Amino acid sequence: MDKVQVFVRIRGLNSNEKEKGETKIVKCTEDKVVVGEKTHNLVGFGPEVNNEQFYKVSLQNIVLQGITKGVNVGLVCVGESKSGKSTTLGVANSPAGPGLVALTAATIFDHVTKHSHFVGVSYLNIYNDKFADLLNPADKELKIKTQASLGVYVEELSEISVKSTADLMRLFDQGNKVRKILELEMNTPTTKSHTIFTVNCEYRTAEQTLIRSQIQFYNVAGLNHAQEQDVSKSLKSLETSISQSVSNEQVTGFSGSKLTQLLKSVMNKTAFLMILGHVSPTSKSLDTTGTTLDLLTKCQAIKLEPKPNSLDTKQLIEDLRKRVAVARNAITSQTSGTIAKEHIAELDNSLASLSAAKRLQWDVRERASALAEEQRRETLADQGVLEWITQTAGQIKNNTSSVLLLQKEKETLVAEYKKQREIVDSLKSALQSSISSHTSFAEQPNQSESVLQESLSKIHKLRDQLKSGNEKLRDLKKGVKEAQDKLKLERTQSASTELETSGNFALTLMMKKDEIAHLKRDNKQFLDEEQERLQTESVQETAEIKLSATQGNTLTLEQIVKLQEQHVQQNVQLSHLALHVQCLQAENEKLLESMEALNSAHRVRHKAQFFSDVTPFFSMH
Repeated sequence: MDKVQVFVRIRGLNSNEKEKGETKIVKCTEDKVVVGEKTHNLVGFGPEVNNEQFYKVSLQNIVLQGITKGVNVGLVCVGESKSGKSTTLGVANSPAGPGLVALTAATIFDHVTKHSHFVGVSYLNIYNDKFADLLNPADKELKIKTQASLGVYVEELSEISVKSTADLMRLFDQGNKVRKILELEMNTPTTKSHTIFTVNCEYRTAEQTLIRSQIQFYNVAGLNHAQEQDVSKSLKSLETSISQSVSNEQVTGFSGSKLTQLLKSVMNKTAFLMILGHVSPTSKSLDTTGTTLDLLTKCQAIKLEPKPNSLDTKQLIEDLRKRVAVARNAITSQTSGTIAKEHIAELDNSLASLSAAKRLQWDVRERASALAEEQRRETLADQGVLEWITQTAGQIKNNTSSVLLLQKEKETLVAEYKKQREIVDSLKSALQSSISSHTSFAEQPNQSESVLQESLSKIHKLRDQLKSGNEKLRDLKKGVKEAQDKLKLERTQSASTELETSGNFALTLMMKKDEIAHLKRDNKQFLDEEQERLQTESVQETAEIKLSATQGNTLTLEQIVKLQEQHVQQNVQLSHLALHVQCLQAENEKLLESMEALNSAHRVRHKAQFFSDVTPFFSMH
C-alpha cells in the first residue's frame, strides 16, 4: 500500500522583506522543517532548489508511473498567499525556470509520441464556489456532473487538444492571463480563488490497449484567507476530507464544496497523490506557516491504493448501447398502460452516459477542441484582450530582461543605502553620547583643560564623519530614487508594449491601480524619511546649542528667533510635501475615472474589428 507524498517548499526572502531587513525563521534539514524552536517531521526544500531539481526527486516518478500504468495523478499545492505556489507550477519568464506543469508536459510527450495518442487540457477557476473557464471565459454555466462509469466532471468546460509541450504551455500561460482579467472583473485577488489545470493523456499500445490517465494540478487559495467567507467553505471542506481520509472513515467531506467534489478524483485513494506545502520564511507568516505544516503532517498518514483506469471508450459505448436497448425493450414490452418508473430512469441514465461516453472518442474531442478554440478567440476578442492573451512569452522576453536588470540594480543600491544608514545612525548616537559626556565634564569643577580639549576634538571629529556620512547617504538615496524611476519607466514601457497591440484598457487600468498602490507606499516612505531627516537636524541643532553652552556661549534673542523660524519652516515644508502628495494621488484617481469611461467604448470597437479581421480564419475551419 502506497502513501501520499508530502513535501514542503520554503521560498526565499522577497525584495520587500530584504528592504525591511527581515530574517528567516523557517529552515529545513534532510527530513525536518524547523520553525523557530518547533520541529516538524517533513521533507523540506529551500529556495536554493529550483523547480527542475525538485521535480526530478518528487513528481517525475509518479507522473511516469501514472502515464505508463494508466493511473490518475494529482498534485495539490497549499500554503499562504505569495508563498510560491504559482511559481512552482510555472510563471512565464520566471527566474526559477520552467515550472512543474512544463516539466510534466515534457515527460508526457516524451512517452506518448511513440504511440497513437490524444492529449487535451482544461483550466478551471473556482471563486466563492463559482466556476470560470480560463481557456474560454465565455458567459456560460458550468455544472458538476457525475456518471457511474465516468466519475465526476465539469459539464461545458472547454478541453483543447495539444500536440507538444510548447502547445500545452501556450494554453497554460494564456489561462493565467485570463485569470488576471477575472481578478479585475471580480474585484478580488487571485489568491482567494482555486485553480485546477487538467491534462488528459490517452494512448494505445502496440497491442491496442487503451491507457488513460489524468494529471491534475490544484492551486488552492491562500490558507491565510481561511476565515474569510468567500474562501472558508472550501478550505474547511478540504480539511474535513483530509481528516476523514487519515482516519479511514467514509469520506463525506468531499460534498462540502465544489473544490473538494473535484478533488475526489485524486483524493479517493486510487490515484497517485502528492501534497506540496509552500511556506514563507519570515515571522510575520508564523501562524499560517504553522497551519500549513500541521495540515501536511496530518496528510502523511493517508494511505493509497492506486488503481489503473479500466475504462475503454469503445467497449464502454458498446455496453451502454446494449443497456439503452434493454431499457427501451422493457418500456415497449409493457402490456399495461403504466410504464415502470425505474425503466424510464434507467433509459434516461443510460442515454446520458452514452452521450458523455461518445464525447470521449478522440475524433469527437478533436472536433470539439477546434470549435472551442474558435469560440475562445471570439470571446477574447469581445473582451478586447485577444492579442494580449495570445502574445507569446518570447515577444516580451527582452522587456522582462530589462526589468530584471533594473530591479537587481535597485536592490543593490537599497542594500548599500541600508548599510550606510546604519553607519550614520551609529555616528549620530556616538556624537550625542560624546556631547552629553562633554557637557557633564564641563559642569564639574576643576576639570583638566587637556581632557576637555580631547573631548571637544573627539566631538568635532565625529561631527565631520557624520556630515560626510550624511552626504553619502543623500547620494545613495538619490541613486535609489533614480533607479526606482528608471524601473517604473521600464515597467510602464514593457506593459505598454504588450497592451498597445491589443488596446486593452481593462488591463491598463489594472496596471495603473498597481502603480498608484506603489506610489502611495513610496510617498509614505518618502514623507517618513523627510520627517526623520528634519527631526535629526533638530536633534543635532540642540546638541550644538548644548555644546556651545559648555564653552560659555549663550544664545542672543536674534538667534532664538531664528531657531523658532527654522522650526516653523520645517513644519511648513512637511505640510507642503504632504499636500503635494495628496494632489498627485487625486490626479491619478481622476485619470482612472476617465480611463474607465474609455474602456467601455473600446470594447465595442475592438469586437467589430475582430470580426472583420478573423472571418477568413473561421471560414477555413
